[in-house]
Parts: sequence; C-alpha cells; structure tokens
Amino acid sequence: MLLEVLGSPDPYGRQLNGLGGGISSLSKAMWVERSKRNDADIDYTFAQIAIDQPIVDTSANCGNMSSAVGQFAVDEGIFPVPDGDAVIRMYNTNTDICVQSHFKVAGARAVTEGDLEIPGVAGTGAPVRLEFMDPARVTGRGLLPTGQVRETIDAPGFGEVPVSIVDAAALCVFVPAEFFGLKACEAPEDIEANEPVMAALEAIRRQAAVRAGLCERVEDAALSAPRIALVAAPGAFQSLEGREYQREGFDLAVRMVSMGTIHRAVMVTGAMCLAAASQIGGSVPHSCAAGAGDEGAVRLGNPSGVTVLGASVSRENGSWRVHSTSIMRTCRRLMDGHVYHL
Repeated sequence: MLLEVLGSPDPYGRQLNGLGGGISSLSKAMWVERSKRNDADIDYTFAQIAIDQPIVDTSANCGNMSSAVGQFAVDEGIFPVPDGDAVIRMYNTNTDICVQSHFKVAGARAVTEGDLEIPGVAGTGAPVRLEFMDPARVTGRGLLPTGQVRETIDAPGFGEVPVSIVDAAALCVFVPAEFFGLKACEAPEDIEANEPVMAALEAIRRQAAVRAGLCERVEDAALSAPRIALVAAPGAFQSLEGREYQREGFDLAVRMVSMGTIHRAVMVTGAMCLAAASQIGGSVPHSCAAGAGDEGAVRLGNPSGVTVLGASVSRENGSWRVHSTSIMRTCRRLMDGHVYHL
C-alpha cells in the first residue's frame, strides 16, 4: 500500500503518481499507536519508501519524522495530556530506542507557532526538543559495534580507507573527506557527480553493515542502514539558500548520504550519531573536529547551514558509552484527509 500511496517505484524518479516528492526526505511514513510498555506512552514505526525500487525499508528510524510523532499523538487523542509543558515518551520499534519529546500544549493541542528556525526549512515554529535515551541499541553491540574506535575498509579504486563505525540513534560509518580529495563543504550535486567516490562510499557502507552484524553478505545490506557520511574540519561554505558560513561558525563539516544521494541538510539520527562520535577520542569525527564537542555540544556544518546537537558520552571501565543525544526541531500539521490507492 505504501508503495502505491507514495508513487513508487517510479522509473522517472519523481513520484508524480503518488504523494512522494521524488527525494528521500519526501518519501516516508510513520505508524503511531498507544504503547503497552511501562516505559513509553506511544509506540511508533518508521518506513522509508524507495523512489525507484519496490522497497519499503524499516531498518532505521527518522529523527525529523520523530519530531512530529508526539504532537500527532496528542492532537489525535492517542495520548491526551494537560496544557503546559508536555513530555511524551515514545518507543521506536525500528531501533529499540526510547525518545522523549518535549513541547508545549495549549487547548489540548500541540503548539506550533514560534520563532525557532531550522536549517533547510523555510519559516519558523515552536521548539520541539528530542532526546534519544541510551541510543546505542540499533545493533545490540554497544556504541562501537565492531569493538574498534577506528579501522580500515577497502574501497574499490581507493584502497584502505580509515573509518569509524558508530551506533547512536542510527548506525553510521564516518569517513574522512580528505581521503577522497574533498572538504565535506562541497555542494551536494558536486559530490554526487563524482561517481567513483559515490561508488566507493556505497561499497564501504555495505562492508560496514556486515562488520556491524546487520547482515551476513554485502548484497543484503539495507538501503538506509548503516548510513555513511564524509566528515572534515570546518571550512567556509555557502548554504543552499546562499548564506555564507565561515569556519569559526561550526565544529565539524559533514555531507551525509541518504538512499544513494547526498542529503540536502543532515539526517537527525545520523547527526546525533555524529555528535556522539565526535566525543570518542581517536575516532574519525573526533580527529576532524580537533576535540570540538567535548563539552557535550557540537555544531555541524551541512548543505543547509549549521545544526546544533547535544550528546552525553563517557568512558567507563575502558569502554565508551553514550547516555543520550538531543536536538531541537519544529513541526506542524500540513493537512489531513483521504488518500486513494489502487
């Protein structure tokens, strides 16, 4: 049903025969229901619908979509709360992670008007604070699922590439952009046009899936897990809206791959993972950021601007542990109604 509703698979890549928008950010869905768990108020499941393939991928969560789940549950009466500051405990079935959503409620509905601006989103809205609790749960192997802070993976045409494989809100592979002659400040389309680099990143991503225990063969790696990102030290760049950013304005540059293309901003769960990884001494992100983020906050320079995240990471008995990751988002209802499918 979701394939038909979103308009997939579409050989033209536009999803004109459905509700999808022809890019990964606009081809998603959520199921929401009241939870039977003692530690959660609602359960939710995320689905990423491929655009040109008949695939509904439920191997990962979406942080941006997560920002709307709590408000939807309140507005629809799935989990009513009194007016004031609300905290909705949400259990994500994809990743086995509990997320706390903090927002204001007035008149039994979530407040949506406010002055918070999100990079990549026009306009402003009321703040929604998402806090992912004990988020190293995607693989069941902890924050470093391979047991290594840094390792190498062979990439066709490039040789052994240094990587860090980290599990925090999402399973991600972080690669130094300089290894490919890049700065992670390039426009998304410029990186996408570099076919050898894009092919190498996909090969690395699939090998990392096997190493992290998500699958036994590289051919079986899911489209959305693990995620992979190019990271680098800060450098001046121009955002998609034309705003100029200087290196002093952020801690780490990132260009993240989403379903085979460079994300036009940065995926929330991937950004959370990067914030946590930047605090792990010796990791690829930590080396690129030169220690930035050690105080629990990190500013990520991405194609749409600068995104600020929080992460609580510590080293206990020789092992790294992430306690929580957090980010501010906005959301509002655009429509409700009926959708017709064949």
